[in-house]
Amino acid sequence: MARATGGVGKDELVSNVAESTELTKENAKRVINAVLEGILFLLEQSGMLRLTNFGTFSVKKTKERQGINPKTQESITIPASYRMGFKVSKTWKEAMLARKRGQARDKVKVHTHKEAPKAKAAVKKVSAKGKKKRK
Repeated sequence: MARATGGVGKDELVSNVAESTELTKENAKRVINAVLEGILFLLEQSGMLRLTNFGTFSVKKTKERQGINPKTQESITIPASYRMGFKVSKTWKEAMLARKRGQARDKVKVHTHKEAPKAKAAVKKVSAKGKKKRK
C-alpha cells in the first residue's frame, strides 16, 4: 500500500511488480534493480534516455560557481558536477491526469440539490423627507 505522505518507495514498487507479473518479490526486486542499472548505464554512455510514452531522462553538466555558506556567510566555490533530469512525456502526463480525474469523480458523492428559493424583490425604504434611500 502507498504511504499516506511522502509517496511510495522501492518496496511498494517491488510488491506491485511482483503481484502484477506473478513473480516472487525477490525476482521482482532483481528485475527492478536491473532496469535501474540499465538506465544508469545508458545515461553514462549517451547522456539521454528516451522511453516512448513515459519520458526522457537526461544528464546535464553544471559549471563551477560561487556560492555562500549559509551558516558562516563565507564565499565558497561549488565544484562542477552532473545533474540528472527527467521530463515526463505528454502522453503519460495526459493519461495520469485522466486517471486522477476519474479517481476524484469516484470519490465525489452525488447530491440531489433542492431548488433554490426565489429571491424576493428588493424593497425600497422611503425616508421621512420622501426621498428614496439606497442600500
